[in-house]
Amino acid sequence: MECIKNAQKAAASARDDITALLALGSPPPELAVLVTETLTALAPLSESNAASFCQDAGSDRCASAVDQIDQAAVTLVEAVDEWAPYK
Repeated sequence: MECIKNAQKAAASARDDITALLALGSPPPELAVLVTETLTALAPLSESNAASFCQDAGSDRCASAVDQIDQAAVTLVEAVDEWAPYK
């Protein structure tokens, strides 16, 4: 059950992060690729249906939504790691 809650939180957080990044406007040219890669990595998480599909925690749809989050998280970590020089 904790895994499902984490997946739901990740999806909601990704939606918030996308909104926040887009609200900043156009990035400087040297950051444009990083911002695009980050937005691309956030998209599958934000599009997850974990919140609705996991109303029935034992369903195949829920398991699929959680798996989607897990797989997308790997890509997101890679994108976030690219920001290290700017910390």
